[in-house]
Amino acid sequence: MTIKAWQGPSTIDGQDIMAVVSCEKRASNNDKTGDMVQVGFMRTDMKPSAAVKEGKDRSICGDCPLRAQVRKDTGNGEAPCYVNTMWKASTWKAATALKEDIDAAVKAMKRKPVRFGEYGNMSSIPREVAEELLMAASKGWTLYDHEWRKADNQWLRSWAMASVHSMAEALEAQARGWRTFRVRGPDDPLMDNEIQCPHRTCGVQCRDCLLCDGKRMTTIHGNLGTVLRPDMRKNISEIAH
Repeated sequence: MTIKAWQGPSTIDGQDIMAVVSCEKRASNNDKTGDMVQVGFMRTDMKPSAAVKEGKDRSICGDCPLRAQVRKDTGNGEAPCYVNTMWKASTWKAATALKEDIDAAVKAMKRKPVRFGEYGNMSSIPREVAEELLMAASKGWTLYDHEWRKADNQWLRSWAMASVHSMAEALEAQARGWRTFRVRGPDDPLMDNEIQCPHRTCGVQCRDCLLCDGKRMTTIHGNLGTVLRPDMRKNISEIAH
């Protein structure tokens, strides 16, 4: 079943996009993530594959360096985006025929862990919609965002990992208060404040790991009162695949 959680103008370029929920009942067959509710973002006026081909996926992906258009414009040598947009045609077709149903989407968030942004950036939709979905994810979530430099997106630090592609970017994002998820080359070392994604080292799936859920303070209640403890978890890195 597919749910259209929201439809409206992209916060990135104003084009009409939608937030789409899937796998809330049937199991996801992604070997790395495991069975999670999937939440992605798509333009409403064209299939995801067409948006990529025409460079109009910027509406949901921003200036991600893994976008085909960005790679063409900059000549960067990174591996292309892992998302096979051809497989998203049926989800796109189903979602475009639906009416918005945020209540059904919120209910779906409570069923099992949620993979937010399985395609596109959460920051491409309005904050009030994103927060409603995020706060409903009672069983945990994962979330990554490439638009971490923007002032309007700093609230996402408590929910999302900053997607970075170099040590310099990682240090910049961390200085802004983000935990980071860094994609690195096979010969690139880990930074002192990073760990390798546990899926590669231990075979653990995202649904059981859930380390990629942002950076936030923890409230500790004790005899001396209530204190806030900073998030001391390390940042995550994975070899490009």
